[in-house]
Amino acid sequence: MAYVNELTDADCLAFDGYVQKWQRLLNLSDWRIERADKRTKRAMAEVTFDKPARLATYRIGTSFGACQVTPDSLERTALHELLHVLLHDALEDPNDSTEHRVINVLEKLLMERHR
Repeated sequence: MAYVNELTDADCLAFDGYVQKWQRLLNLSDWRIERADKRTKRAMAEVTFDKPARLATYRIGTSFGACQVTPDSLERTALHELLHVLLHDALEDPNDSTEHRVINVLEKLLMERHR
């Protein structure tokens, strides 16, 4: 089955590079951040946590759906997932809509700042 705006292996490697960039810029060196082998079909990307191990595992989507795959959309999505890691400790009982509101604002501001 073909997907709209499907990600290639090269796109996934670029995504990994953006994850490393934002891990450094957001000072998340106290987290081990790794890519899962299995891709997700539900989202552009997603992250899960093993808090005691300080491990964040991200899965890259099979496609970006309606969003065109570009260096900007890859980086913006990687930043979005790393902002979940940044806020994970701060949000003891995360409210998904509140967390996403903060992440969406930070994503926009940080992308503009680091171009």
